[in-house]
Amino acid sequence: MSFVEDAPEEFGREAWPLHVTWVPPFDADEAEAVEAFTRAAESRAPAATEAAGEEWFGSRHDVRVTELARIADLDALHRALLGALADAGVDVARMRHVRDAFRPHVSAQAGRALRVGTRVTLDEVSLVSLRPDDDPRRRRVVLTRPLG
Repeated sequence: MSFVEDAPEEFGREAWPLHVTWVPPFDADEAEAVEAFTRAAESRAPAATEAAGEEWFGSRHDVRVTELARIADLDALHRALLGALADAGVDVARMRHVRDAFRPHVSAQAGRALRVGTRVTLDEVSLVSLRPDDDPRRRRVVLTRPLG
């Protein structure tokens, strides 16, 4: 993911900072995932885009998001991360909302949302553990890697 606001190293599952999710959650060896994200990030330049519009995602259309203008750099980073994870043994073929179905967006969090028209420069990617120390109530930033 890429955070669009300051993110602490650790936070509760209900306290996500605003962020772009590049790939759906996956299971992998942490060291292999770190290597995959590092490899994908070093070959990509930062991407500048804009908050293009509000939508409602989810099977019940109950998740408020701000979609980002879909530009080639966003698609390229998304595909690079998928490729690096596949090379690390992650089964990306079963992932939903990827490749052509990928819609870059920032989900609203606790009443905070990215405003339409806001310019966003995504200049780093982060890997976040969804169960650090086997605790599903917490999230931990494992890696933040600058793009380029």
